[in-house]
Amino acid sequence: MNAFRWLLALGGVALLPRLHSAEPSWNFATQILPILTKSGCNTGACHGAATGQGGFSLSLLGYDAVYDYAAITHALDGRRIDLADPVRSLLLRKATRTIKHKGGRKFSVDSANYTTLRQWIAAGAPTGSPALAVSGLQVEPADLLLKSPGDSAPLRVTASLSDGSTVDVTALALYDSQDDAVAEISSEGVVKMLRRGASSVMIRFGGQVAAVRAAVPFQADEVPLDFTPVNFIDEHIAAELRRLHLPASPLSSASTFLRRVHLDVAGRLPTEAEARAFHSMADANAAREAVITRLIGSTDFVDVWTMRLADVLLISSKKQGVEGARVYHDWLHAQIARNTPLNDVVKALLTGQGDTTHEGPANFYRLTTDPRDMGEFVSRSLLGVRLACARCHHHPFDRWGMDDYYSFAGWFSQTGLAGTRVILKDRGEVEHPQTRKPMLPRALGAPSSTELPSDRREALAAWTVHADNPFFARALVNRVWKHLMGRGLVEPVDDLRASNPASMPELLNALAADLIRHDFDLRHLVRVIVTSRAYQLASSATGVNRLDDCFGSHARVKALTGPVLADALSQAMGTRFLPSEMRAVQMHDPALESYTLDVLGRCPRSDECGNPAQFGGGLSQALHLLNGEDINRSLRESVAQQLQQGVDTAALIESFYLRSLSRMPTGEERAHWLAHAAQTKEKAAFGEDLLWALLNSREYAFIH
Repeated sequence: MNAFRWLLALGGVALLPRLHSAEPSWNFATQILPILTKSGCNTGACHGAATGQGGFSLSLLGYDAVYDYAAITHALDGRRIDLADPVRSLLLRKATRTIKHKGGRKFSVDSANYTTLRQWIAAGAPTGSPALAVSGLQVEPADLLLKSPGDSAPLRVTASLSDGSTVDVTALALYDSQDDAVAEISSEGVVKMLRRGASSVMIRFGGQVAAVRAAVPFQADEVPLDFTPVNFIDEHIAAELRRLHLPASPLSSASTFLRRVHLDVAGRLPTEAEARAFHSMADANAAREAVITRLIGSTDFVDVWTMRLADVLLISSKKQGVEGARVYHDWLHAQIARNTPLNDVVKALLTGQGDTTHEGPANFYRLTTDPRDMGEFVSRSLLGVRLACARCHHHPFDRWGMDDYYSFAGWFSQTGLAGTRVILKDRGEVEHPQTRKPMLPRALGAPSSTELPSDRREALAAWTVHADNPFFARALVNRVWKHLMGRGLVEPVDDLRASNPASMPELLNALAADLIRHDFDLRHLVRVIVTSRAYQLASSATGVNRLDDCFGSHARVKALTGPVLADALSQAMGTRFLPSEMRAVQMHDPALESYTLDVLGRCPRSDECGNPAQFGGGLSQALHLLNGEDINRSLRESVAQQLQQGVDTAALIESFYLRSLSRMPTGEERAHWLAHAAQTKEKAAFGEDLLWALLNSREYAFIH
């Protein structure tokens, strides 16, 4: 592909030798290149491969119009087109398989695509204005709701061009269904629903992407919705449930809510005393409100949310050194404790400098000294944008190209390390690997700016946390939503793009707007979510809503993450599994020694931990809980401690249920254990059997 880079070095399209004078009505990038893309000529399996095919190389999915124009019109002395006799052009004869073509026939001689290409060649194969480009896509309808499986509907795709004009590109756009089992889409843009449910369709054209939600209600008839909204979250969810004919599960029981909110908000179980006090309150709604207020104001809240943010920021001695990781974690903990607005926290991180053994935010830049890697990390962790694909070519599923990638990396080109100090350099730019031109820093989706402060990162920080930034607030609320609700409104949580729409886009935008209005207050965001009726629903399905996994008709069952499970075990048994007095969620460094966490799992912070539950669980955790040496020892100690206090069998049963499951035993459970106690000779053995069974139950290992 580098064979034509001299053209770019000399100024790009403007200096390409013209075969004929270009006619204003023709433009290669917006009219001709889309035909090749639609026909599959520039995919990775064809001429878009890194080395091309059969000596003919095109940019992947047409991301580089300058290169592609040169490859078609100038390579091999221009033998791929015949200006004197267009129908003899190799470009046409191969594509129609008039002559042998390994890639097969791409279109027929009587097709509109063939006619357009032939007419373009006959006009002299003009390139047109190099400035003309696709600036956006509009799809109608933007939200498609069909009545029954088997129903279909056409889409209409309109491209906005940089000169202000628009053009219908329905026939040339590329379409992909995100879930082929729910919806399929033809190459002409006709959506057909295959079964009840919801999916989305991705549309691509000219380097731009869009998406359409497509759904058929989960059942034919509307159902009465027993769901009274508490706040704006519920209003959005209620509208979606009505639209999709989904019933809502009932409100969770008091004990289920109590355990859920403690584990989600504070990362711990309620104590036996807290559980008894909660269940003794006469006003159930007031009791729930009081618990939420107490937990959000607790030090436990600070500990667990520091851990969750530290997972995102990859705080680790392997990254920042032993002292740097400790200082960094302590600084972050202090910000959460003071309820520092999260936009201020991010501004401090992006502009951090100084000695990393003393300045916590400076450690943000200890992750890497490569501005490209830093750009990828910042975009992914703070903005929810995956830029990595654009390092080598245009992102196949997003609008970002190589210019976007290297311009964003430019924000970090003058930040360096001198020993343990993060310093600012007075020179240094990121070069585009193809043009070798220095890339001025540019925010994603924004124009370049030639006026930058001496510390260019200040401009980046201002843009990142600005209320008009389309990424930051949405990425933040999406992460918090996932921690509390079990699934992000966008999944994966670090992949917010037009072609990966939110399950409920209006709710995501409303949450982001609410966070901005409340000055990026983490405690406010958590409170808004956990006080909603949607958060407090039962996890048990009600009829057809068992098929729903993203519209909020019932709570999701969530596995306890390793650190939270370790602390929960310590609470239930009254013993500790860590070498120090700290809780597992308080550990500032994943490299700190802990056999328990090695078995139960923890985020290693070597890369994005978007799904902390993936680190742990499985067979090793099951065996540890079933017969681990530490577990057996703690069981003996816990039961012995209770027996020393003279607790009778009924009280022992009740105590262990409250400490582990946050509820009283049912009548059937109580009768079962009393019968088991009567058959067991030693009271200690009975107590150990009881507590072991509770800790190995599915109810204990999950948040319901």
